[in-house]
Amino acid sequence: MKIFEKTAFAFAAGIVAACAQAGVDPATLPLEQLTADVVVVGAGGTGMAAAASAAGAGAKVIVFEKLAMIGGSSAFAGGAIAAGGSNAQAKAGEKDTTPEGFMKIWLDDQKRSYKGGNPAYPDEQLVRSMTIAFTDTVNWLESEIGHPFAKPRPFGYGGPNYAHAPAESPVPASGRGSSPAGGRFVIKNLKLYLDKAGVPVRTSTPVDSLILDKSGAVAGVRAHDGKNRYEVSAKAVVLATGGFAHSREMMEKLVPAYAPYVDKSVATVGATGDGIRMAVDAGGVMYDDAWVIGLYVSSLDPKLSKTYTSKDKYKDRVFVNEKGERFVNEDLPYLTDPVAMQGAAWAIVDSSNAKNAALLNECKDPKIAAKGNTWRELGEAMGVPGEALERTMTEYNKACETGVDKTFGKPAAYLKPFAKAPFYAVRVIPQTGGTMGGVKVNDRFEVVRADGTPVKGLYAGGEVMNRPYYNRVYTSGTGLGIAYTSGRIAGENAARAALGK
Repeated sequence: MKIFEKTAFAFAAGIVAACAQAGVDPATLPLEQLTADVVVVGAGGTGMAAAASAAGAGAKVIVFEKLAMIGGSSAFAGGAIAAGGSNAQAKAGEKDTTPEGFMKIWLDDQKRSYKGGNPAYPDEQLVRSMTIAFTDTVNWLESEIGHPFAKPRPFGYGGPNYAHAPAESPVPASGRGSSPAGGRFVIKNLKLYLDKAGVPVRTSTPVDSLILDKSGAVAGVRAHDGKNRYEVSAKAVVLATGGFAHSREMMEKLVPAYAPYVDKSVATVGATGDGIRMAVDAGGVMYDDAWVIGLYVSSLDPKLSKTYTSKDKYKDRVFVNEKGERFVNEDLPYLTDPVAMQGAAWAIVDSSNAKNAALLNECKDPKIAAKGNTWRELGEAMGVPGEALERTMTEYNKACETGVDKTFGKPAAYLKPFAKAPFYAVRVIPQTGGTMGGVKVNDRFEVVRADGTPVKGLYAGGEVMNRPYYNRVYTSGTGLGIAYTSGRIAGENAARAALGK
């Protein structure tokens, strides 16, 4: 199956596929019965890893993907996987990159979580075991799957060289992390492995439900492709359908602050909570306090996003709310949560960059970008109190002179004034890359009931079960690490159980 090169085209293809199946009653379609040892539901990073791992353990595997393309959110991601003590790092002569070192970065980063999260998250023991397993996953991808890595380098937040980016992906201008959509190369190499192993990946074929036997154990799946319906007998099923970033119903129930922005998520359009629902129907129990993987703050007109994004991302920028006041230390790694919690939010821009000013002058819609020759005039154009905005920006520019941000304590290195009129404000909204939530699993990645007993034959990975690894902030490199690692482990355990090993 070809991985589409253009993200927009891939999204469109997925939407077309979903629409083509909408309204189809599977019961009216011809029935075909199939058998497998392991069925994998979803062909994103988690599912592809699960299928490869299960096949490598000797199982007969079938993969179902509801969209027309494979890869899911993993294909659109940068592609860099975090790991310490990997073979790739040893080859590069790295000596200060250990699993424990990255675990500390992960746990320390979680201290920046948005307020109100469940204090039990992240589960330190789960983070520890997952971080150690990341190393095995990176080595497995390289040695077993044949996926080549570039020389390890830092993530965007700096530090040691923990980022394992695809060798085929261009090096980003920053020299850190990975290039946009570099994840497609990982998916490509997993697909090549599955092709050689003879594992079919059926696209445009959503799984409708799980098949349970009289004891409540999973015995297969039901699926259809708009032309035929399938009943697949299997001894194990791995749910790898992603999260619920594009399910308005689930978002309104679980993370209502983000419900208005469902359509703006950069997660795959297939992330509608299907696997989570199937797991619950089979007896699984959801984690509480679901949240989102926040990534960017985007303009309502995407091309304007670059006008308030610098080489330091948002660290030297200023954001204000509907009161005309700053509401966050812009030095944080992600600003999506603070932005989502405002009635409205804007990024402030001045005319010091002529190209940005010219681009903003082209916008005539004040609901997207406003302009003013003074701070009060800008506030009026934005629909916020002009006096408050003037006070906010006067205080901020004074902080830039003194090097002391009394409001939020932003480091002096990122205190850069906004002094050249005319001034602009770009309306911004939060943009997510996925969700944190799903159903509870044990250390074998088996879905468990409320009493902790496993639903026999049912496994889950990735965003179907990722909640306990975070509080309320995402740490770069961990999303793909969890996807490929949980998929690898779940696939192997599913195969062993199905084959009676």
